[in-house]
Amino acid sequence: MFQTKGATKKGDTLTYVLLCTFIPFAGSLIYPVLSLYVTTVLNFDSFGTSLLFVLLPVMTVAIVQITGRLSDHGLQRPLIVCTACIAGILAAIFLTIRPNLILMCTLGVFFLASSAVGFPQMFASAREFSLRGMRNSLMFTTFLRALCSLAWVVGPPVSYFVATGFSFNLLFVLSATMFAFSLVVTFFYLPHIKIEPLEGGNKKENPFKSLAVVLLFISCALMFTAFNSYIVTMPLYVTQELKLNESWPGYMLGLAAFLEIPIMLIAAKVAKKVGLKSIIVVGAICLVLFLVAMNFVVDKWHFLYIQLLSALFIGLVSSMGMVYFQELLPTIPGQSTSLFINAGTAGQIAGGALISLSALGSYRYIFMAGVGISLLALIILCFVKKPQNLSN
Repeated sequence: MFQTKGATKKGDTLTYVLLCTFIPFAGSLIYPVLSLYVTTVLNFDSFGTSLLFVLLPVMTVAIVQITGRLSDHGLQRPLIVCTACIAGILAAIFLTIRPNLILMCTLGVFFLASSAVGFPQMFASAREFSLRGMRNSLMFTTFLRALCSLAWVVGPPVSYFVATGFSFNLLFVLSATMFAFSLVVTFFYLPHIKIEPLEGGNKKENPFKSLAVVLLFISCALMFTAFNSYIVTMPLYVTQELKLNESWPGYMLGLAAFLEIPIMLIAAKVAKKVGLKSIIVVGAICLVLFLVAMNFVVDKWHFLYIQLLSALFIGLVSSMGMVYFQELLPTIPGQSTSLFINAGTAGQIAGGALISLSALGSYRYIFMAGVGISLLALIILCFVKKPQNLSN
């Protein structure tokens, strides 16, 4: 089997730091402005735009999960990440040719969805690397997750600045360049790590035969559904219904993103003492309280205060949730990481659909539905078993 130059190397932390910075950054330059691009430049109507944003997450879920299974059955992770980077380059170049609706919903969706494979495989490789030779694999994984969050703090403002101040083509070239740099780093330095299976472990196990995994997947998908309905709705609610300044949603999202990074690192420090499940339960409770608050808060400064609850949810669940899946399925890190990513993607699909509740007369109905959905997620989470032994 063909393998990359770096597959036989031992690997180092700098490789993972670079990849967990540049791959998410490259993606964060495209996705935030994609809807703006297809409507203003490609001139897609509402049906075409909706079709694209339904097909893209569905295709992403399918490709990410299938690739995760193949990676746990022998397909080398460096090769997969290289392929994802190539897909990212092709997606960026493809967007510069101004594709029509049919091409965008076929080749465009395929390239964009394939580029998303790099994220879970990168973290699966990082977990294998840290378990092999690091004292605190949990802190290492969380640090890398924080780097990804930082990329998504910086990326969207940069993407809008370049797209509106210069051109979309320059933005896509910048994204392709970052994917190309990540491709070089992956090809020459990302190791292929062989981990001996745990006693009694089976790399061919079906993750959906585990009740704990199924319940955790459903709970995470519901939590991300509730939270993504807030992400989609909040800018409209704040600017159209409450008549606040159009810059205020940016302040809210920026503050939450800034706060979630130290929360992730703190969570990794205390996880060994209090347990993964306790941390995620606290995150789920914060989500419920946050969405309840969104139904009553009207003062613009109060919106900033409650972003602490939003940051706690993201900081606790998005970092420890991935580790929870990995601990429940220690012999198949590719599939376990992909399951967490796909739970978030499923939440994006369902969360976007909830915006239809605004037809009842207020965007608050969406937040009310989010409270119910997040409560259900919290109840289901209580029935998920704790991991037997948290890895170092």
